[in-house]
Amino acid sequence: MNNPVKKIRVAIVISHPIQHFVHLYKALANQESIQLKVFFASKIGLNSYFDKDMAVEIKWATDLLGGYEYEFLSEAETIKESGFLKINNPSVTSALKSFAPHVVQLHGYAQLTLLRALLWCNLKRVPVLLWSDSSLLFRRPALKQFLKDMVLPVLLNRFSGVLATGENNAAYYLKYGIKPNAIFRCPFTVDESRLNEAKVNKLKLREQYRTNYKISNHEVVLLFVGKLAPWKRPQDLLLAVRAAQEKLGMTAKLVAFFAGNGVMKAELEAIASTKGIRAVFAGFINVDVLPSIYAMADILIFPSEKEPYGLSAREAVCVGMPLIVSDQIGCIGATDAARPDFNALVYPSLDASSLATKIVALASRPELFTKMSQASLVVASDMAECKSVAGFLSAVNSVVKH
Repeated sequence: MNNPVKKIRVAIVISHPIQHFVHLYKALANQESIQLKVFFASKIGLNSYFDKDMAVEIKWATDLLGGYEYEFLSEAETIKESGFLKINNPSVTSALKSFAPHVVQLHGYAQLTLLRALLWCNLKRVPVLLWSDSSLLFRRPALKQFLKDMVLPVLLNRFSGVLATGENNAAYYLKYGIKPNAIFRCPFTVDESRLNEAKVNKLKLREQYRTNYKISNHEVVLLFVGKLAPWKRPQDLLLAVRAAQEKLGMTAKLVAFFAGNGVMKAELEAIASTKGIRAVFAGFINVDVLPSIYAMADILIFPSEKEPYGLSAREAVCVGMPLIVSDQIGCIGATDAARPDFNALVYPSLDASSLATKIVALASRPELFTKMSQASLVVASDMAECKSVAGFLSAVNSVVKH
């Protein structure tokens, strides 16, 4: 009789259940070669909470805990805020000891719980994988940059490998001393089932949601997804729409659609009203409805002045949306979600005039719009969930001694 193959026990330690990551957990739980267990340091985000930046009460309309094995660390109930000192679970070491993992994956390193787990792994000679969405794109204060340059190479040397979300993330690791053969590509996972359903029903959803928001079928909807906060630069979209509309004249009618809330909402509404800019402020839109909004819109606009990755771009490509992004978005790259001059047009951050030029280019050239829309579907296929699972498993198999 053949002996059963021994599964690799994989532990993931993370601050709290995050809607973006659960799709990967569920997919990994279905892999026969590993036994996955996720350890949460807190219950932040599990129930409804007030998001200060979004300025609304949020309750995620998705199952955050189903489909995979997990454990809340014993201090989880009392931890109500994130932050380096706030996420502190001494019990993480005993929890890991009990599970006896062959490999541990940490979501970052900027919390005491994560450093406790890293130290335990190093002492027990358990290989550790790092996941983060850091990039080199935007400038940091000189002192902070100096400290990072001094500390990070030493810290990252304690990891056995890293999971890179994309090219900018990989460049970050290379700068701080990670060897190329220790970097494993693991694209962000998204809710593929909902997004694929929206893609299949795109025409129906387009008609339904445009009717709901009083948008005609011939209008070009420029979609902004995220917090209406200063660093997201939502005002640049309004200014660009005004300038682009003047150039387009009757060629195309533009609508700025804001899916999000935040401290700048009243200011943005005032700008749109006083300057006569066609805009829809839809407020916070939950994850169960957002795929339909992607299907309703035409072009995703990402004007942030700093954005480690830009997950809405990763989602939007799944329904075939062309992208216009500032050059400070982390998902830009020839093999990433926003591929310059393939499915994305890139402009200099803070330059609303340049953004307007890119909008005119896409809105006035149907053949370019169609080409870039089809290109986004190619990108979505390249970054499918199965690629993330394969990258994760490759990293695990590389660092675990069989």
